[in-house]
Amino acid sequence: MSDYDILIVGAGPAGSAAAIQIANHNPDLARRTLVIDKAVFPRHKLCGGGVTTHADALLKQLRVDPGVASFPIHAIRFVYADLAFTFRMQNVFRVVRREEFDAALACSARERGIEIHEGEPLIDLERNSGVNVLTKHETYHAKIVIGADGANSVVRQKLGLVRWDRISRLMEILTPVDPTCAPEFVDHTAVFDFTPTKYGVQGYYWDFPSFKQGTPVMNRGLYDSRAQPHRPRAELKPILESALAERQVELDQAHLQGHPERWFDATTKHSAPHVLLAGDAAGTEPWLGEGISHALDFGMRTADEAMRALQRQNFSFADYERRIAWSALGRRLQFKRLIAHIIYDNPGDWFYRLGFSLLRGVFGK
Repeated sequence: MSDYDILIVGAGPAGSAAAIQIANHNPDLARRTLVIDKAVFPRHKLCGGGVTTHADALLKQLRVDPGVASFPIHAIRFVYADLAFTFRMQNVFRVVRREEFDAALACSARERGIEIHEGEPLIDLERNSGVNVLTKHETYHAKIVIGADGANSVVRQKLGLVRWDRISRLMEILTPVDPTCAPEFVDHTAVFDFTPTKYGVQGYYWDFPSFKQGTPVMNRGLYDSRAQPHRPRAELKPILESALAERQVELDQAHLQGHPERWFDATTKHSAPHVLLAGDAAGTEPWLGEGISHALDFGMRTADEAMRALQRQNFSFADYERRIAWSALGRRLQFKRLIAHIIYDNPGDWFYRLGFSLLRGVFGK
């Protein structure tokens, strides 16, 4: 059995950020840290791929430049039925392909001395004087395990912390596009269309211009936050099909994929003795479902918690939830959850029309 001080499950943005934070602050500890991931990078990852200015600021703190292709967004067009307005700001965010972005982060962690085992899924874990981690290939012992293994976190499941009323739903396709004709490419514009709220979706349809291996594509999808889990579930596929038809795109011509996303609830547990959850395993925000910046932030903070625990030799993590809830990250997540509850609580057509009219008056056409 191999021994480590810290074992991180998941090499996505949260897990890689945690590993890089450890390596930046304690290179000796980095040599006693292991990251495992069930996938082999670059691995496919469904996501809109929006990297916000906050995410870029966190990457700068980590001293990481992923160096992957991205499409800069200088305008966001918000739509509701026949109403629309455009918010303009230079480089408001950029769009990346997650398989490239995540692979670059994992590579940065490895370059800093972090050991990463790819293609090694977690099977089980057992807490005792630390944590025994059973994978497909080996059993490890670690003083601390950081679960950064996504919305369907196996670590969370093994801790018995599963809740199914905090799960958003997303459907996504990529379609070829002529960048010289598509206004989203020409004007560097991302589209958030809230018209699907009329049909029970607690979210929006999106169009994000992007590149896949150098080829222009449109990342299109439908996000249903389920911020109000008591409300009936909308049938997403026909709603997405209708939104695509308005854009002269046929769904049956595209490869449709779906994935879940967990949203953060400050009242639930995200830890146990010797174990911490980070990123989507703990939760993101249910307003727009933006996850990359929160995953990076969560990973960095969780790494700090783990390093503090090792220094004090106290692995109870009794105040982890409180510390996260009152941090800038926790306050940001809770504020966005409040917004989601307000705008996705089926307030009625008048609410959206009034809101869009007011916002259009502020931001113009």
